[in-house]
Amino acid sequence: MHQASAVAVQSRSEGGTVTVRLMRADDAEPLRQVVNRAFPLFDRMTFSTHNHDVFVAVDADERVVGGVVLDVSPRPDCDAPRGRTGTVVYICADPEAHLPGIGGALRDAASQYFAQVGCRETFARIDAVNTASQQLHRRGGYELLPMRIQMHRWGWHLPLRWHAAGHGFDPGMQLWVRDEQALPVTTPSLWSRLLVTLILNVLLLGLVAWRDPRATADPLTLMFGLALTATLLLGVREAAIWLVAATQRQQVSHAPWPNGLGLAGLLALGVGVWFPLTGSTTPTTPGWRHERAIPALGRAYLAGGLAVAALTWSVLLITPDPAWVWWPEIHTACTRWHDH
Repeated sequence: MHQASAVAVQSRSEGGTVTVRLMRADDAEPLRQVVNRAFPLFDRMTFSTHNHDVFVAVDADERVVGGVVLDVSPRPDCDAPRGRTGTVVYICADPEAHLPGIGGALRDAASQYFAQVGCRETFARIDAVNTASQQLHRRGGYELLPMRIQMHRWGWHLPLRWHAAGHGFDPGMQLWVRDEQALPVTTPSLWSRLLVTLILNVLLLGLVAWRDPRATADPLTLMFGLALTATLLLGVREAAIWLVAATQRQQVSHAPWPNGLGLAGLLALGVGVWFPLTGSTTPTTPGWRHERAIPALGRAYLAGGLAVAALTWSVLLITPDPAWVWWPEIHTACTRWHDH
């Protein structure tokens, strides 16, 4: 953990006073216990305070009831001719504390610290299904930046911004930005979000084909086939999800995963594996909570997966002519199946 300036923030609540201060060495274990109670398994496994600035929220008895892990790039002790960027890496409140205002106090402390060290922009990476964190950061001046706005805003510097924010390798996470000078962001249409998901996956399939060019088709035909494949697979999946959601009287929307392009791109180029960036299907009901929507969403996602599996095996095993399969190994397997 780096040395950081102390920031004192108090949040009055019915349960008492919550104070935010710089984490001390003896706060590490209590904070880990809070993380274990507040985070799901994967986030508990990846949680780390190494090389970050950490603030904790304590109650009147000095008991740790929350924490926020921050990253500043370049570090405050280094020159930053282009300004610094700050990132909220983790933020959590103890669900057993029953103290309102913990998250808001931690968020405000983070904003004050970012201002102290001269951050021009501050980021938060928030899961597309974590509505509680989204609402918390929205109240603090953060807003979700769609992919088209990111490209327009940063252009060819976008990978550098992603790197500064620790973004690009975490499918399902969305990039939120706090910048008082930025223009208001309008939510893109549903079809444009679905189109982003399609383009991302066609790009990944193209990288897989480019890395291991075993296709017998010409490049134009190959790309058309990849686009058609992605459209069919993703389209069938989304249709099944939306159909099941409709039968449950649940209105849903779509959130693409451009943030996972770094990880998926490495898998495509490194080992020739297509990691589908399917995006997240989320309810449109205001104030919905993921933990309450899990049963309904689970049934919808299961239907989407089964629909894709049924389509894939049907095409491979029932089609009378497997000549459309460009990769030799799959082509040979399909031919042998039909010969028997």
